[in-house]
Amino acid sequence: MHVFEDGVHPNDVCQGSLGDCYFLATLSSLAEFPNRVKNMFVTQEINKAGIYMIRFFLNGQDTPIIVDDYFPVKSDGKPAFATCRDGELWVSLLEKAWAKLHGTYARTEGGLPSFAAGHIMGVPSESHDHDSVDTEDFFKMLESADKRNFTMMSASHGEGEVKSAEGVVSGHAYSLISIHKVKHEGNNLRLLKLRNPWGSGEWQGDWSDKSPLWTSALKKHVGFRDEDDGIFFIELEDYMKHFAWTSICVENNSAKYVHS
Repeated sequence: MHVFEDGVHPNDVCQGSLGDCYFLATLSSLAEFPNRVKNMFVTQEINKAGIYMIRFFLNGQDTPIIVDDYFPVKSDGKPAFATCRDGELWVSLLEKAWAKLHGTYARTEGGLPSFAAGHIMGVPSESHDHDSVDTEDFFKMLESADKRNFTMMSASHGEGEVKSAEGVVSGHAYSLISIHKVKHEGNNLRLLKLRNPWGSGEWQGDWSDKSPLWTSALKKHVGFRDEDDGIFFIELEDYMKHFAWTSICVENNSAKYVHS
């Protein structure tokens, strides 16, 4: 076992039976920048004591949390909560530290990505209600945030985590990984790349994995993969319709966080 072995990737994060998708979606977005995840760990290697120190921010203050490597399991011995797809421990350790910060795993169920982001990175996080923004200005802001490597998350409409006919899970948090504006058939195509922290369950409409709209050149340009991994592309208008909020962490490209 390793805390980190073959790098940190957004698709490492797999949600378990705990309803903390808002936290895991934030981790998955943060994993676009591996050093930001690793910098949370004071203890980055497996040790005989099984003790790990992890850094969160409580009310803006750097706050160390100490946890062990005992995790809740189901009756079949499999982990009950979040895991790393390739067997590393960093996801489970961060989720346990988050639970300890709140007193229990149960108290971490339900929340907004912006709330988790402030504790994870210690930076201001802005939440934007899609019903209250101008779509054109909003997209320009997303482009700017993506170019500046800001961490972004999304939340869908509704509650209860019920999958719609289009594949979007209601009341669920997603990682917003990247923004793409490309020329397609003479028009400006605006695509957003998202990830479901379940590691599966994707958008099924236009520009989904099986959509006939894709061309080979466009797939290569945006890094498209047809896999059941929770990652999908969605066009801006569909995103605004099916998702209710976007959260953006206001940070710069270094470890020194600023609010602009």
